[in-house]
Amino acid sequence: MRIVIGSAGRRVYLVRWFQQALRAAGIEGEVIVMENDPNAPSVAVADRFVRMPRYETQQYRQRLLTALAELQPRLFFSLNDYELTALATGLADEIRAMGIIVPTLTAVKHRGCADKYATWQMLTGMGLKTPKTALVSDTIGVEQVLSEGSDVIVKDRWGSGSSGLQRLSRHEFKYWLLQTAHDPSTLVVQPAIEGHEYGVDIVCPLEGGVVAGVLARRKLAMRGGETSVCQTIDPAEFFDLAETLAAALGPQGLIDVDIMRTASGENYVLDINPRFGGGYPFNHLAGADIPGYYIASLSGHTNPTPWCQYRHGYTAVKHEDVVGFESLAQHPIPNQPHTPELHL
Repeated sequence: MRIVIGSAGRRVYLVRWFQQALRAAGIEGEVIVMENDPNAPSVAVADRFVRMPRYETQQYRQRLLTALAELQPRLFFSLNDYELTALATGLADEIRAMGIIVPTLTAVKHRGCADKYATWQMLTGMGLKTPKTALVSDTIGVEQVLSEGSDVIVKDRWGSGSSGLQRLSRHEFKYWLLQTAHDPSTLVVQPAIEGHEYGVDIVCPLEGGVVAGVLARRKLAMRGGETSVCQTIDPAEFFDLAETLAAALGPQGLIDVDIMRTASGENYVLDINPRFGGGYPFNHLAGADIPGYYIASLSGHTNPTPWCQYRHGYTAVKHEDVVGFESLAQHPIPNQPHTPELHL
């Protein structure tokens, strides 16, 4: 069985966990990494590496289709938001026509997650609580946001990994607005919601269906736009929210959701990522095993282990590590300069 992970970047642990899941199931297989950067850490532990053009280039689409046709994996998934956007344009359907499972949302639902302004529109349409969101170019909308609190959050409209995120007071925001060189239509502003932030993984079958499991954790610290310290918690209080989101989005596999809970117990959905997020490892270390669930599903067996059960109140911390490997021959991709890119 072959599993292909696109844009695996630094996520060495995820490659290893899929390798372990194959071994635990007694299945002979490979975990293959597709990356633009041959020096990405995940390349060091992958069973095989396929160098790819960057997802925004003209060569990407055909190169991906050709490589996957040759490899014939059972599963291909990406860990990069922008690559997921490329897949959502119909490319994922072309790959599925080869008999390969590709966990993505439909184009419309994906845009509702990738575009932070569309996320607000989508979530309010579902009747879920989410911070009022306005394009920075929308003068009336900005004034409505400023009227809702003393501080605001500014971030990239199509951002990833907390790109462009700033917390500003109303006074600071107005000064920043006069100074910024960014196109205001590419930025959004929201009132800052006070409370505790949580990460929730909603897991559905790889080919779609009702919620199969929910994982949850409380975020204790962030670094570089990614959660660095978490404590696992009982996910029961998020079941209703998970079912509402899953029914509306129709996800395949895992989606990662960021939630802010206020002192009064209201849950505000902040962000939705239709992929493995940076918070999954905390639940995995506490006993959850989504790679094991995926492998069992792909092999046509019911997973014999309670893959979505884990210890509650378990704290885990991310730290630096180093992996090494023999230098790979770096053959440039035709018509494309080498521009290393590591994905968090």
